Amino acid sequence: MNERLVEDWLTKANERSYQTPFAQALLAEGMQVLRVGHSSHEHGKDIIAIDKDAKIHAYQLKDGDFDLKDFEKEFGQITALVETQIEHPAISGQPRHQPWLVISGQVSMPVEDRIRVHNNQWRKRKCTPLKLMTGRQLQAKFANMAADFWPQMPEDSHRLFNLYLADGKSSLDREAFAKLISSTTDTEGEIPKAAVVRRLSAANLFASYALSPFYKSQNHWELVQGWTMTAAQIAWVADNAKLSPKDWQPTFRLAVNEALTSLEALAREALQPNALGPNGFELDDLTRSRCTICAGSIAVKILIERRHGKQWDQESLAKEKLEQLFSDGRFYFWGESAVPFWLAAMWALDQLRPDHFSDRILFAMLSAIAHQNSKSALPKYPAPYDPADEALSKAFRRLFDGEKAMELQAASSYTLEPLVTIMARRLWRNALSAIWSEITKVDLVRLIPDKPRDLLLWNWGAKRGSNQSRIFPTPQSWGELLAESRHDEDDLLPNVIKEDLDFELIFLLCFPHRLNRAFVKHLENRTRNL
Repeated sequence: MNERLVEDWLTKANERSYQTPFAQALLAEGMQVLRVGHSSHEHGKDIIAIDKDAKIHAYQLKDGDFDLKDFEKEFGQITALVETQIEHPAISGQPRHQPWLVISGQVSMPVEDRIRVHNNQWRKRKCTPLKLMTGRQLQAKFANMAADFWPQMPEDSHRLFNLYLADGKSSLDREAFAKLISSTTDTEGEIPKAAVVRRLSAANLFASYALSPFYKSQNHWELVQGWTMTAAQIAWVADNAKLSPKDWQPTFRLAVNEALTSLEALAREALQPNALGPNGFELDDLTRSRCTICAGSIAVKILIERRHGKQWDQESLAKEKLEQLFSDGRFYFWGESAVPFWLAAMWALDQLRPDHFSDRILFAMLSAIAHQNSKSALPKYPAPYDPADEALSKAFRRLFDGEKAMELQAASSYTLEPLVTIMARRLWRNALSAIWSEITKVDLVRLIPDKPRDLLLWNWGAKRGSNQSRIFPTPQSWGELLAESRHDEDDLLPNVIKEDLDFELIFLLCFPHRLNRAFVKHLENRTRNL
């Protein structure tokens, strides 16, 4: 059954959906992967890697079966793969490389013959001949890499196949996906570190299987979430097992980079003309939530590019889109899981404007939660554990079925304290004073992980972490509030959050239920110092 699923997956996989598993297979063989990804600057080289003997390999990936017509169509890229020099900061000089044409399906005999002819010419021109890898070889690689980690329990197998057969146009079953990746990386008991490393490799492979429906439908946001959840689980396991960076960072980066690739695809798509239409009004709250998710993704892309010292080629258009969406009331606050998207837009506009426009986003969030989640207002905003689709479902059930869940919810908030912290750090004393009475009527729920790394877990269950509750006093000393907002809490965060801003920003969007005061303080510092 395992081999049959791998075979079926490969027949459906496009180049992007199997490039991460292929790169992971290279890592498992002891190679160092320098680059993964398709771009206009790749010169036919989708993946660049160095083997144990310091030999450089370049791979061009194609999906499906490959016949002579396909070969002739792609010959320009294949020629670039073989003849052009490798360009990468980690490679000096002009070393020769081994070019590979990787086909997820089968290759026709005329293609094999044509490659032999061209290889004779390439040898005469002092180029390394092209090697071929087909679907049968890929199946063997992938099946062997995860042979020991296929789900053994019926419920785990059920999750994998349900995810694999899901409708990629709908939402990812986050709970099922989290449990699948957690079971794949399970390290209970005394497990050698080498076995832990192999489990992390398998995590990326099973994530690719489970997310394959979303590649087919180009559902970028669900791919961002799935790969971010995978990266977070890899980082948690690595920290828990005390692995050295060389043993887990390459695998972690593959998952992060795949999430970032999907994030960029979503951001670029959202900036297309009329992509988020209709303009100036919304048909319903579902389309408004879509606008908000896209705005957060655009904002994070801006921040990531600036973090690398670059300006995104779409930055000007992105700035205009963020301003327009907020000014036209197209940012939708469906519940507390919307807070990260609003914060991302605020931090991006901090970079793009010299005025206080971005703080209007902060004021709007804070005021909405302080009012709506107080004891006197109904209905309450759903907690950050409810993503947009679930929060909207609750709202619709309340309107059309008379459900009372949103009205019976306690007057509490997970995100009010972090937002007040930002307000205080930005010295908005008078603005806070104006709504302080409402703020003090909301219980502040604070997430306290048992260990900093536990913040990375999608589910804590009953075994880890706790929630602490308090309220702001009235009156509140401004000096004490200011000192508390400036107090460093980085020791409460996992190292990977503190050290990797790319991951931290996508984690922000995908883990709204882990947004605590320490996390917000750290991001406020990092984003304002870009």
